[in-house]
Amino acid sequence: MSAGETVAGRAGHAVPSARGLPWRALIRFALRDLRRGVGGFAIVLASLALGVAAMAGIGALDAAVVAGQARDARALLGGDLELATTGRPLPDAVRADLAARSTAISAVVDLRGMVRLTPDEVRARGAVRGAAPGAPVNDRALVQVLAVDAAYPLVGRMETEPPIAGSPAAALGADGLLAEGTLLARLRLAPGDVVQLGGADFTIRGRLIAQPDQGGFGFALGPRVVIAQAGLARAGLDAPGTISRHMTRALLAPGVSPTATVAALEAAWPAESWRARTLDRANPGLAGFVDRLATHLELVALAALAIGGIGVAGAARAHLEARARTVAVLKALALGPAAVFLVYMMQMAVVAALGILIGVVAGATVPWIAAGFADGLLPTPILPDLYLLPLARAALIGAGVAIAFTAPALGRASGVRPADLLRAAVVPLAARTGRRGILTGLAAGTLVVALVVGGAADPMLAGVAILSIAVALLVFRAASIGIAAVARRVRVPGRPALRLGVAGLRRPGAPTAEIAAALGAGLMVLTALALVQDNLTRLIDRSLPARAPQYFFLDIQPDQVPVFDRLAAEAVGPENLARMPTLRGRIRALNGQVIDEADVVERERWAIRGEVGMSWSAEMPEGTRLTEGSWWPADYDGPPLVSIDDELARGMGAKIGDRLDVLVLGRTITVEIANLRRIEWLDLSLNFVMVLSPGALAGAPATHIATVSGDPAAAEGLMVEATDRFPNVSAVSVGDAVRQAGALIEGVAGAVRITAIAVLAAGALVLAAAVLAAQS
Repeated sequence: MSAGETVAGRAGHAVPSARGLPWRALIRFALRDLRRGVGGFAIVLASLALGVAAMAGIGALDAAVVAGQARDARALLGGDLELATTGRPLPDAVRADLAARSTAISAVVDLRGMVRLTPDEVRARGAVRGAAPGAPVNDRALVQVLAVDAAYPLVGRMETEPPIAGSPAAALGADGLLAEGTLLARLRLAPGDVVQLGGADFTIRGRLIAQPDQGGFGFALGPRVVIAQAGLARAGLDAPGTISRHMTRALLAPGVSPTATVAALEAAWPAESWRARTLDRANPGLAGFVDRLATHLELVALAALAIGGIGVAGAARAHLEARARTVAVLKALALGPAAVFLVYMMQMAVVAALGILIGVVAGATVPWIAAGFADGLLPTPILPDLYLLPLARAALIGAGVAIAFTAPALGRASGVRPADLLRAAVVPLAARTGRRGILTGLAAGTLVVALVVGGAADPMLAGVAILSIAVALLVFRAASIGIAAVARRVRVPGRPALRLGVAGLRRPGAPTAEIAAALGAGLMVLTALALVQDNLTRLIDRSLPARAPQYFFLDIQPDQVPVFDRLAAEAVGPENLARMPTLRGRIRALNGQVIDEADVVERERWAIRGEVGMSWSAEMPEGTRLTEGSWWPADYDGPPLVSIDDELARGMGAKIGDRLDVLVLGRTITVEIANLRRIEWLDLSLNFVMVLSPGALAGAPATHIATVSGDPAAAEGLMVEATDRFPNVSAVSVGDAVRQAGALIEGVAGAVRITAIAVLAAGALVLAAAVLAAQS
């Protein structure tokens, strides 16, 4: 039975018209025709399944991390809400107000310190410190100290070995300490050993395995140790001006809103400054990182899907060319272009739906796979489940890509004359895409753009990436036209194999455009990823170590500055020492108007949400790059002036001459912007968001921060001498911090590399599609 007989017989008793063929007949014919063979559609299945699986997997994994955070939000936060201050505890009056609104509260302190072996232990080990010239110091380590009160933890429990019954603070007392296994292994310690922390001795009571709120502390430069607040007083680590975070957590009665409680406290205490976190922001740093990483990986997956779309378009064109005789008969029987378009669009939809289904199912399994491999790598659990929203979004994006790339071929086939269709095997079709194909493709492309941009953590980045992909495909399409044009003018005498190859580039129906676009776009994506990774690797491995200092010294008290400066000058020379006072404050108002987060660009809101680092100086610090304005005279003694980061100033709409209200230790200081500075954060020098004129913070309790460069062995000797002399001073090895950052970047690069495999596979599928089309 011929195609025409099939349609006519099934549609009714009359020849079908261009206007009125029943839907049932169209669907029946589309499915019957599809049964004649779907071999060419294997590329469509594979291309869509690959791209959709990548997007669905990334979206489902992102949702699983978010769900894990939401499930454990109270434990991660340590309560229903948290008020955090820097360098000082929450004022007693505010604490009392919070307690009156809560069922329970707990206060903890997070700061850095140095754990050292006791002198007796060092001597017993054979003076480890001087074991060999240039050997690393292994009798001390930088640690992240958590000092807890009797109510800690309000939610969950600490996991220790041996287990602790009841309150950790009560079990530790004033001289007990819990330490992570990494610290115990580094210093070869065990429970029962005695170490020095700050200016006091502590007995290790056990190994810290996990703490319920460990995801709420952010990036740590050293292993975690836990002591009671009575021990913090003994160690003398929390002196005025010390860089520390005081976090007061609260449990609320059922039905009481944490957000409303924070708003009430802010209204009651407008002169106080703190950073509030509630259950929806239990770990905003991790949430933002995961969202941004998911956006970047999704864009790589989208590039793979777009490249796969070229294969889909090639397969659709090959299928229509194979069905050219059938299409010609249908049109000869007066079946209109719209009906032909719908018949073959339904066929493509059936195949695409199967490919999308395979991709969605594969992507849905990613959270289960990741939960097994990534256990312990994140501070929050991955919660495997069936997350319908990201899966549906990936399916719609896949459907949009399929329609966008097949609609032009369908539009051309449905608009061409029957006679031309019958000659399509020897004469390339010259029909235009037609309005129907163009509008359908544009509508599908718009859907894809809306879904990708609307679901991205950074819509601007997503929009730019989509535009870049589209421009790249157009450029490579133009390049393929140029290649074919050159091939038509090239004459190759002799060498039959070469002559046939060149002729193949310009023959009718040659897949030159598809192959050029797929290879070009794929190489573009892979090259971009490789360059980014190489730049980050060179930055971590070579650029940063070449210009970064050897050590940062934190929490130097004012009365310790003269001795520290002398020790540094003797060890590395005064030219290799940089030191400045430091304090933290919160920007509250610009020209008398309270600054709202919504008024500040996204990338600079971090400076408004909490307190920022400040310093003061009469002379312009070495290496300062002014972009606007001038520095104040060295003997300036007028109203307070400030030098501010130029990007922050632009982000919140500030300019020279504007006034900022800064809250420092409960006191509001109004300063005038005198100049703007370009800050290069990656040079790891002493950089501050704000540097004030001398006298603006006279009398404020501040500590000093210093960097030491020069000979590594001399800097290490200074680290030993300074931390021995001043137990409250913490020394941060820049090399160790850079290596930690490098390990994090390598982990992210691994995830990107896995996603990039989809780009390579998509390019291979396009080549396969071209070969199959040629064979057919």
